[in-house]
Amino acid sequence: MPTWSEVQQYARNKYKLAKDEPERFAIIFSMGDTGRTQQIWVRTFNAYNQAFIEYKSYFCKESEMPAAVALKKNGEMATGFIAQVGEHYAVLWNVALNQMDAEEFDLPLHAVAGQAEALEKLYSSGNDEF
Repeated sequence: MPTWSEVQQYARNKYKLAKDEPERFAIIFSMGDTGRTQQIWVRTFNAYNQAFIEYKSYFCKESEMPAAVALKKNGEMATGFIAQVGEHYAVLWNVALNQMDAEEFDLPLHAVAGQAEALEKLYSSGNDEF
């Protein structure tokens, strides 16, 4: 089981970080040959007396996706979930830090990026702004 510092160091060694702060960092993924990108925020937080990691990627404005559609899409997702964060929707995935090893860091990162990219194409007016 890694510490938050070990997760940060793993990410720094494997990816180019767009932002690098003590409690969070961001990675920008190139989404294939499309020229599009997806930014994933990774942060640590505490809940239930333990450390968690949150993966988050914004994909559209609140006004671009009806809440009922977001709820239906949540039911279709194999992993992660959609949440309204401020005036935007995002794909999130939370994992208890004591339930993962460093290699397990990558699966949620790639899954969130892919899910957010697919939703962004459908609901964000075609802009690559998130």
